[in-house]
Amino acid sequence: MQNLKIFSTICAATLLLSGSIQAQQQVMVAPGDGIKIKGVEKEAQKTPNFQAGDVSNKKVPNPREWLEIEVEFEAARVKPSDGVLGEVLFRYYVGMTTENGSGIVLTGDVTHVNVIGGEEYFSSVYVAPSTMGKITGDYRRVDMGSVKAVGVEIYYNGVLVGKETSTGKDFWATMQSMPGILSKEKTPFALLWIDRYPEVKVQ
Repeated sequence: MQNLKIFSTICAATLLLSGSIQAQQQVMVAPGDGIKIKGVEKEAQKTPNFQAGDVSNKKVPNPREWLEIEVEFEAARVKPSDGVLGEVLFRYYVGMTTENGSGIVLTGDVTHVNVIGGEEYFSSVYVAPSTMGKITGDYRRVDMGSVKAVGVEIYYNGVLVGKETSTGKDFWATMQSMPGILSKEKTPFALLWIDRYPEVKVQ
């Protein structure tokens, strides 16, 4: 009987401590104090043409286009004032119309690290020409008319702290989805505009 009382006391204390920790985490990442999304833009970007020494320059007469999605955001200030958000997960969704008229959603994640609170940043992802071609039938040009919706969810410590969607609703919840979105460092754009974007976690 005495052992049962001790066990019950331990369980109660554990639940109380667990609840306290969860409450602290929820306060730390409350949506109002999380990530403020200032804008989401989409555009076509041609494959960059880099120059290098000791090799002959080769002309690319018909460069292909990539779909670029860019999010402007500001992270919440954290304590101490010079603190950083260790890892912030951006989950992207792009709703598209296929060549035969059906709809599909491309998905992809990017984890940014060492995001300084109170500073403005950008996050960007891309859809490769080969992926666009499989959907629209055009392997060289981005048909912006086929891009029907764009959305992003932002998570910190596993909690949703920011969201934006061009349709005003979670269009990805009711459509067929497939991977197809690439983070910047996995594309030819990796070496461009480096100071514009926070560091990306290597997966």
